[in-house]
Amino acid sequence: MNSNNWEFKMKFKTEKELLEYTSKIKGKTFKEIDSEELLKHTSLNRQKGVLGHVVETGFYKYSLNNDSKADFEELGIELKVTGYIKNKNGSVRAKERLVLSKINFNEIINETFKTSHVLGKCEKMLIIWYEYDKEKNAQDFLITDYQLYDMSQDIKIFENDFKIIKGKVLEGKAHELSEGDTSYLGACTKARTSSDRTTQPFSDIPPKPRAYSLKNAYMTGILRDKSKNPTLISFSNFTTVESYVKDKLTPYFGKRQIEIYETITQKRFSGKIPKNFSKMISDLLIGKDKELPEKDDLFKKTRYLIKNTSLNKNGTPKERLSFRNLRLDEFEEPWETSEWKQFFEETTFILIGYIAENKEKNGYRKLNAVKTITFSAEEIDLFEKTYTQTKLAIEKRDVTLLPLSTNGYKNYELELAPKGKKGDKYENFFENNTTKTCFMISKELINKKLKE
Repeated sequence: MNSNNWEFKMKFKTEKELLEYTSKIKGKTFKEIDSEELLKHTSLNRQKGVLGHVVETGFYKYSLNNDSKADFEELGIELKVTGYIKNKNGSVRAKERLVLSKINFNEIINETFKTSHVLGKCEKMLIIWYEYDKEKNAQDFLITDYQLYDMSQDIKIFENDFKIIKGKVLEGKAHELSEGDTSYLGACTKARTSSDRTTQPFSDIPPKPRAYSLKNAYMTGILRDKSKNPTLISFSNFTTVESYVKDKLTPYFGKRQIEIYETITQKRFSGKIPKNFSKMISDLLIGKDKELPEKDDLFKKTRYLIKNTSLNKNGTPKERLSFRNLRLDEFEEPWETSEWKQFFEETTFILIGYIAENKEKNGYRKLNAVKTITFSAEEIDLFEKTYTQTKLAIEKRDVTLLPLSTNGYKNYELELAPKGKKGDKYENFFENNTTKTCFMISKELINKKLKE
């Protein structure tokens, strides 16, 4: 490699000067700026950070380094190179989370957010965006834009996320960490193999190694904000989705569904109670899914799912937790890079529970609880079995290979189930890309999570 270029490390006195120079990168491919020929000596699969190294060495003439100081230290700005994907409907989303630095479970217990090394990664980011295309080689990815994002507007949420991560370590529960525990700052698994483990200070249970990361939903949120209004600075009034939901529901705890509905609408309810009555109530109190990003900035950069569920007298769930209809084309990806793995890792699931104390019917159950549930790395590993078996059935176009109890696949925590009109089931599974089936979490696992 030609290391002579590294002698001319570029210095920028002001943000304006840095951004003026950075504007020249738009419209270039990585091959055009790879002066050190890094892409010839490695691959994107083997080294995820190689595209960032190409930008550092080839465009900014910086030497490769692994220190925790900001890339443009004199300006307090961290350089990040990351991809986005164009959806079929024309919208965009970040390709993946941004990994920051490894979490040392034995050191975090003595750190505060202000003294932790993650703080230096949470001030300002200069993001170089490229369009990811799985049909292209990495060297041909097109750099389309750049963005200077001021992360100070999110610092309250970052600090709360840090405290949540640290809190689990202090409780000896590092092995139970999940990205869904937090809003923006994730604790993602950082292991070479599924069997990799490390140590934690207050438990003998070896947890998976983890790293601080900016969650995919967070990156997607700031990407989409840029396309709408690149200068917008906005703040959230809450630090977690759970705190937002509880704020709206607390006045109604212990009240029956019909009482809550009539209080909100100031109208007497008459007629047959609809099956989605609880959803109607949460839409009125909390907001519909599409409305929430406009109600609070937190929802623009957080992956969440708010679900209503019915509980038996002893608090156990009456039903499984269901998700959207499955699509055949989403199983083209292996589990490790699949949308479903990322969904279960990053999503904060909020369950709103209505309890039937004396076998009350829908409409007369009492608002009993708001509970956040997340899934551990071990539980997500179990979900892989269901995904992989479904993927195999699709590849073979063989319904008998679907992971159903009737096909011999029992005791799966993640279950395949029909969705929609009864009778469709699995006979027409391959008829359309969007199937009439869905994934569901078993009642046994939901019950376990509710008790944690």
